[in-house]
Amino acid sequence: MKKILICILSFGFLTILPIKNGWAQEDPIEKLKKAAKADPGDYAPHFGLGQAYHKMGIYEKAIEEYKKAIKLEPLFAAAFNGLGSSYGQSGQLEKAIEAYLEATKLGPNYAKPQFGLGWAYFQLEEYEKALLPLKKAIKVEPKMVSARFTLGKVLAALQKHDQAIKHYKQALIITPVFPDAYYQLGQSYVNLKMFDEGIKAYNNALKLSPNFFESYIGIGKAYINNNRNEKAIAPLKSAIAINPLSIQAYDNLGLAYSNLGDYEKSITPYLELIRVDYMNPVAYYKTGVAYTRVNKKREAIKNFKEAIRLNKDFPEAHFNVAWLYQQLGETKNALNSYAQTIKLNPKNLKAFFNSGEIHESLKHYKEAAESFKKVTQIDPKHVAAHARLGTNYAKLNLTDEALTEFNKALEIDPNLVDTYYQLGKVYGDLKRYQDGLKPLKKAIQLKPDYIKAIYLFGKFNTLLHNYKEAVLSLKKVIQSKIGFDDTNFLLGQSLLKINRHQEALPYLKQAIITNPKFALAQYNLGQALIKAGKIKEAIEPLMLATEIQPDFPKAFNHLGEAYQMLGNYSEAFKAFNQATLLDQNFTTAHNNLGTIFVFQKKYSEAIKSFKKSLKTNSNFQNGYLNLAMIYEMLGRYPEATKTYQDLLNLNPSHEKALFSLGWVFIDEKRLMEAVPLFKKAIALKPNDVNSHYSLGIAYDKMGLSDEALIQYQKVLQIEGNHQGAYQKIDLLKRKREITITNTQKTINKDLIPNSDIILLP
Repeated sequence: MKKILICILSFGFLTILPIKNGWAQEDPIEKLKKAAKADPGDYAPHFGLGQAYHKMGIYEKAIEEYKKAIKLEPLFAAAFNGLGSSYGQSGQLEKAIEAYLEATKLGPNYAKPQFGLGWAYFQLEEYEKALLPLKKAIKVEPKMVSARFTLGKVLAALQKHDQAIKHYKQALIITPVFPDAYYQLGQSYVNLKMFDEGIKAYNNALKLSPNFFESYIGIGKAYINNNRNEKAIAPLKSAIAINPLSIQAYDNLGLAYSNLGDYEKSITPYLELIRVDYMNPVAYYKTGVAYTRVNKKREAIKNFKEAIRLNKDFPEAHFNVAWLYQQLGETKNALNSYAQTIKLNPKNLKAFFNSGEIHESLKHYKEAAESFKKVTQIDPKHVAAHARLGTNYAKLNLTDEALTEFNKALEIDPNLVDTYYQLGKVYGDLKRYQDGLKPLKKAIQLKPDYIKAIYLFGKFNTLLHNYKEAVLSLKKVIQSKIGFDDTNFLLGQSLLKINRHQEALPYLKQAIITNPKFALAQYNLGQALIKAGKIKEAIEPLMLATEIQPDFPKAFNHLGEAYQMLGNYSEAFKAFNQATLLDQNFTTAHNNLGTIFVFQKKYSEAIKSFKKSLKTNSNFQNGYLNLAMIYEMLGRYPEATKTYQDLLNLNPSHEKALFSLGWVFIDEKRLMEAVPLFKKAIALKPNDVNSHYSLGIAYDKMGLSDEALIQYQKVLQIEGNHQGAYQKIDLLKRKREITITNTQKTINKDLIPNSDIILLP
């Protein structure tokens, strides 16, 4: 009887036991219990009970009976295999492995425990350990479908999908009606990006099992991954129809709509996802993302906050809430949420960067700098953070630090147009305009229509007195019609400085229209009008400049010059005097005041003014010249001589001083000293008529008529109608004729008549 039972049970089947009186109708379990009770030393009934309980899913009792069988027969491999199976099905995988290992020891060629061992390792995700027993099972039983199928899954888990596919296909050859194998085959194909093959496999699974909703999901995901999102929608909807509680189906349907840019439609499946899995924070998060994409910020915030309620340690949700608050201008709420994001993820670059942007917008430059600095510490190559850090350092007047950060940004990316501009701007703040030109030029090279940079480039050139370069840049700014308050002024000023007075006028006038209270523009307009010969027109803007800015000595000085040109010496005097009162060291104003005193014949006052001009500036040549000339005019030759000599010591090539001192010497009859002065003046200016004429007079007075005649003749060569030279030459000729006549008379008187002498003509 035992032998029959062992034979039957070794194949793993439990049926009705044979008895003497035909086939019993008694419950098999009860019968086995009776058999075990009848023969306590017989392991077979316990083994049979273990199998029966296992099939019924009563794994605890199955385990109990298998253990009894093993106790009675310790070398019973099938009992260890059954024990392992029951442990495995009840989730006791470690104990299952122990049982299976024992079974494999007892039966090295016993395929089932090898399979069970591989299966248990697979369940524990110990994939490498699973390989060998599964391969052994297949070697013993090549047609063991379950072993091949499980080996395929293990290989797939190890990302060896090409090998997995071979085993799935082999399993399908053995058992063609195997929808799970088709499904897993599809999974591996999709993982290898063989999407069409994967979809075909999924469809084969559906042919065998039309309600296999995971295959519909697989098809949908395959289309999504192959960027054929429109085709994903139908199979995903089919999956939902089969299983309205499928989280994956709703999730992927929402993703397909999102990928198609139909964000509005994506909301519905995400809301269904919440309905199905209302305690899942990720579901609320994805719904929040969908609302964000359709610009429904408040709804998005609501869903992100619900995600946070379910999982307070959800940094992505905190970040999105912060970002949405930032977009809504709710900066306080945004900063609080960014702070929470950073607390959960201290290396979140975007949270630090966006916090910096908010602080910068609020003019919290110190806090902004701290945020951007944190970004650079986390990621030293974060070019935007270096650039923004530089900007905020500049706002804090930490110019050295700003320059360092801008240069770091440019080292990382040499094509940062705006950073070149910012760098130039900082140099401008430092008044290092020459240094600022280089980065501004680079910015313009990279972006030829970068008007802000062109404007600043022009402005810096103006400040550096590179007026021609400034004009070219500033005209481009004007043409762009992008407004900068002082562009017209700067352009007008630059044109004025390069003596394009007429061209400067409309720009200066426009600058005044823009800002009538712009004293410097009024002043420059007055200057331009003077130089353009429009003296009367110049009076009004110069007067306005002094009214707008009463402490503007230069404006008063030019106003005086305009009045002087018009012959209004009384108003000129007032203006020059006011200039000197405002600035006691204003050299030119003192000099101009002296000229008014000369016109008024107040010579002593004139001398005082000229002396003041020299006191304020000992190198002021016009002061020396004017002082010397008034001394000369007053006949104070020693003082005139000294003053001219002081001027020539300062500038040995001063033509006017050479000429004027030469005439002082003529007047003082110091002719020998006058000659070299006139010669030097001629050497400096060979065609100067006055110098040649004056040298001729000096020679004439010295009695050197031949030398004088040469100089007078040179005067006529340069200026053919010079009447003075004609008269001097005529006088010299007449003097020579008189001299010859008188000499002849003397000779005749002294001669003694002698017939032997012949008189020569």
